[in-house]
Formats: sequence, structure tokens, C-alpha cells
Amino acid sequence: MDFYSIAGRMLSLFFIMVIGYVMRKAKVIDEEANVRYTKLVLNITVPAQVLTAFLTNRGIMGTGELVFNFALSVAVFAVYGILAVLFLTLTKVPKEQRGTYAFMTMFSNVGFMGYPVITAVFGSRAMIYAVILNVVFNLVVYSAGIAMIGGRSGSFRFRPGVLLNIPLGASLISILLYFTEITFPAPVMESLNYLGNVTTPVAMLILGSTIASMPVKELFDDWRIYLFTAFRLLVIPFVIYLLLKPVHPAADLMKGTLIILSAMPVATNSTMLAIEYKGDVHLASKGVFFSTILSVLTIPFMAMLCQ
Repeated sequence: MDFYSIAGRMLSLFFIMVIGYVMRKAKVIDEEANVRYTKLVLNITVPAQVLTAFLTNRGIMGTGELVFNFALSVAVFAVYGILAVLFLTLTKVPKEQRGTYAFMTMFSNVGFMGYPVITAVFGSRAMIYAVILNVVFNLVVYSAGIAMIGGRSGSFRFRPGVLLNIPLGASLISILLYFTEITFPAPVMESLNYLGNVTTPVAMLILGSTIASMPVKELFDDWRIYLFTAFRLLVIPFVIYLLLKPVHPAADLMKGTLIILSAMPVATNSTMLAIEYKGDVHLASKGVFFSTILSVLTIPFMAMLCQ
């Protein structure tokens, strides 16, 4: 796939996001609707998309490859942690903002935006690799991630129950089903496929609506957020690209998936978690806003590196 094809698909996603923005400004979507749609995507359509990806691509990945992909995903998050420390040190981030910047560095939008982008660039087959990374994402974000985002006020108390969520459960069940001979009737598979296809447009509408709810004046008052956005969208994925380049060519699809997911904008749940755990909501909102907008330009370049 050439640059213009990738850019065209990214623009298609961007236009849906703009529609979400306009709908929020026109009060067609409000905060309550945003919450409901978010629950719909996280608890219904994403699990359906994940199940469909695994059940329709059986035989592509053996046990050894799955373990290798999981180990590689863990290694990628370790690199994210090192890069987060590097950014905090080089830019001398104030103490009260360190946790939020570290969170935004380590956790990108691998679900809402990552799944549709990966499908657009590599096809549904690559969803398997994306899901495995997302399993690691959920484990880390609902443990160390919450400690980072809530660290400003010292309010964080980790609850193991946060790991018991539907997206993580669907990912684990999908991986288990992948290695069995359990099959679902054709109407069930078709229904799951229909539900999974809802993920992309609804997720983009939610992103647009979320951005529309942010105070415009407060988005442009911090020079450090511009450096961070470049670091998040260009430096991090390029470092991952260089580190994965020596890996055997047989794993090119796996490597490409991990590289593209590392180029995603800041995770949208950063704002929600900042609210819940009394973190820096305004800073998290800025990170989501700038990285989401500019990723439309940067992701096609990173995708070309993986061709």
C-alpha cells in the first residue's frame, strides 16, 4: 500500500472524527451520550471485533509465535518506560506533571484508533498481533498506569478488580479459542462481524466529540506539549522501528503492527483515568488533542517504513 492510499484511509477516519466534533458542538452528542457510546465500543463492538479476528484467522499463528509476540510486546512496553524517563529528564518536566507525561508516553490509543488503523493498513489478519499487544496494554495500564496518572495528588490505591474488564477478558478468551476447534454457527459469526464493523465509525465519532469538549484556550498554553507530541508520534515509533528491524523477516507483519501501534496518539482513557484518580485532567486532554490531530499526518509516514 502506497503513501497516498494510507493517507487516504487516515483522512477517512479523520473526517468521521470531524463529524463527531461537529455533532458535539451542535449538541447532537453530549457527555452522557459519549459515556454510553464508549461503553458500547469497549464492551460490545471491540470484543466482537477481537473474537472475529481470531476465529477467522485460525492457523496463522502457532503457539511459539504467540509466545514470541507476547514477549515482544512486553519488551516494547519496557522500551516505552525507558523513553518516558528520557523525556522527563531532557525536558525537565515539573514534578506534579511527571506521572501524566509518563502515562502519555507509555500508553497510546491502541484500541479505539489502533484497531481500525491496523486493519486499514495491514488487513484483519494483523488484528491478532494488535490484540496481544492490547492484552499487555491492559495489564500495565490498570496497574502501573493508574499509579502514574493519579500520582499528582497521591490518591492512587491499586485495586486488582480493575483488571477484570470486558476488553481484556475478550482478548484472553479469543486467544484461548484460537487454539481450540470450537466453532460458532454462521449466523453468530456474521453477527459478530457486523458488530465489529461498528467499532471504527463509532470510535472516531467519540474521539471527535471528546476533542470538542476540551476548552480551546487551555490547549495552547504549554510549550512542552508540542515537544511531547513530536516525541510521541515520531521519536517513539522510529526507535521501535530501529529496535525491531533486526528481527527475522518472517515476523514482518508482527513487527509492522507493533511499529504502527507505537505511532498512535495518546490513549483516550488518559483523560478518563485522570478524572477518576484526580490526576492532571487538562494536561491529559492536551496530549489527546494534539497527538490525535497530528497523527493523521505522521501515521502514513510510519506505515511506509513498514511496507
